[in-house]
Amino acid sequence: MKGSIRILLLLVFIALLAGCEDFYISETEPNDSFETANPIVATTVKGSISVAGDKDYWKIRVNQGERYYFKLSGLEDDLQLANYPFSLSNTTWDFTKMTTLAILHDNADGTGDEGFSYTPSADLWLQLLVEGSGETDGDEISKYELSYEIY
Repeated sequence: MKGSIRILLLLVFIALLAGCEDFYISETEPNDSFETANPIVATTVKGSISVAGDKDYWKIRVNQGERYYFKLSGLEDDLQLANYPFSLSNTTWDFTKMTTLAILHDNADGTGDEGFSYTPSADLWLQLLVEGSGETDGDEISKYELSYEIY
């Protein structure tokens, strides 16, 4: 009888998990360099950043011809988002050889959502950088969400 109840509870738990649409991953440190970038393994990832100088790098493999929309939201302070494409054949994340697609800044206080669309012309790695504005005022730690969708 106890075994049947445990199995039933396990099945209910699995059914509840299967119904969850949102799955969040939080950053892990270190992720403040190209080499230590956290992989984006969910449609939304969360992070915390020191406004005065911290950098959070994320990476995702994107496919040729698919249209991606990336959004930085839930900003508590002035943060900005930059993105860099890398060929799949790159063996290192060489900062000097990258091309910046965009560095996004938002409204005057910087707390509005920021986003961009991107359709790669080849399968590649896209690396995203979330960083503070460099200002020393504001909260010591600021939280954010970085999400993407394919359409």
